[in-house]
Amino acid sequence: MRIRTATLRGLLCLAFLPVRLLAFDPAKDVSLRVEAGRLLLSCPAGAHLKQRGFKVVLRSTGRLAVGPLPPATDRDEAGDPIWRGPVAVPLRGEDLADPVELSVTFQPCTEGEGGVCYLPQHRTVQAKAADLVH
Repeated sequence: MRIRTATLRGLLCLAFLPVRLLAFDPAKDVSLRVEAGRLLLSCPAGAHLKQRGFKVVLRSTGRLAVGPLPPATDRDEAGDPIWRGPVAVPLRGEDLADPVELSVTFQPCTEGEGGVCYLPQHRTVQAKAADLVH
């Protein structure tokens, strides 16, 4: 009887897990845009972005300098540096042609009991060359 009760409890817990995971969608809930020489990332309350593994790669012609990265706002349970709230990453380009295409890699995590870290996300952002030349 104990095995059946434990199994039943485990199944009940799993039944509620997808609801928690579906409340946050990294593809929709993390916003990215380029404005005035900065890549702006925004994560909703209850979530954060890991600083480790963050990357911006130029996918079009020219050269791009990234950073310095803003300091971490906190550390997660594993001790990794994280950003909460809006993040502004300086970008500076040379010899760019419109449209500028950037590939951004970031890892979002939800917080609190039952929080999870999602696989690293890869998103493409387009910008105007004038927004990256200073």
